Amino acid sequence: MDSEAAARIREGLELFSRGDYAASLLRLSPDIEWDTSAAVPDGALYRGRDEVLSFWSALSERWENFQIEPERWIEGDGVVLMLGRLAARGIGSGVPVDSTWDQVWTVADGLPVRCENFTDRARAWRASGLDPDGAP
Repeated sequence: MDSEAAARIREGLELFSRGDYAASLLRLSPDIEWDTSAAVPDGALYRGRDEVLSFWSALSERWENFQIEPERWIEGDGVVLMLGRLAARGIGSGVPVDSTWDQVWTVADGLPVRCENFTDRARAWRASGLDPDGAP
C-alpha cells in the first residue's frame, strides 16, 4: 500500500482510533460517503464531512474504546481494501465486541471519496472487485 490516497486512508484511520475525528476527516474528500448499511442493522449512508462527524461522534454514546484495527491492506485501481477487526465495549452493558470489520474505500482524483463498511469478509472482497486469490 503505497499510493498517496492509501496513505491518507491509513493516517485517517489512525486518527479516528485516537478519537481525533476532525483531523481524520481532513484526510478524506469533503463529499465523503460513509456507508454502514452492510455492517450494522441500523446502518445508513452518511454524506459529507458534517454527517460523518455526527455519526462518529455518536459512537461514544453506545460504545467505549471503539477501535478499528487494520490487519491487512490491499490496493487496486481506484480501490483500497482494509481487512481488519472492530473492538469495543458496550456502554452500560460492558459487553465486549470483537468482530470482523472490513472497509472498501473508493478513491477518485487521489482522494478517498467513499468508505463501505462490512462485517462479512466475502462480501467486502466482492464489493472491492479485487481477487482474493491474487492479493499479496
